[in-house]
Parts: sequence; structure tokens; C-alpha cells
Amino acid sequence: MEIINLITLLGGVMISIISFFLKKTMDELKDVKNIAYENKTKLSILENDHFNKYSHMNEKFDALYEAVRDLTNEIKALNKELNKKKDQ
Repeated sequence: MEIINLITLLGGVMISIISFFLKKTMDELKDVKNIAYENKTKLSILENDHFNKYSHMNEKFDALYEAVRDLTNEIKALNKELNKKKDQ
């Protein structure tokens, strides 16, 4: 009878030790999962912000390109007028 009690006691201790480390591992896994969700959310926000800023910059560059083109055309027209007045 004592061998059965000893085996039961050793089995219980081993299961307790395994349960302890399994619980710690599961708690750490929960923490890692929460951190991963937080990072995913932050990354999504940063991607959205980057896309919006990049899109806004492209719009501004397009507007700047059109303004420079119009300005160049006006300068050319003014130069033509000045050349005509010089020739007369």
C-alpha cells in the first residue's frame, strides 16, 4: 500500500509542477497575444496615416506642377509681347 501512496504522491507532485509551468506559459501567451493585437492596431493606424499624408502630398505636388506650368506659359507670353514691342 505504501508504494501506491508514494506513486500517487509523486504523480500528484509531477502534475502540479507541470500545471504550474503550463499556467505560466499560458499567461505569457495571453500577454503576447494582447501585445500583438495592440501592435496590429497601431500599425494599421500608422499605415492609414502614412497613406493619407502621401496622398495629400501628391495632390499638393500636382497643384504645384500646374501652377508652375501656368506661370511658365505666362512668362513666355510676356516675353513674346516684350519682344514685339522692342521690334516696333
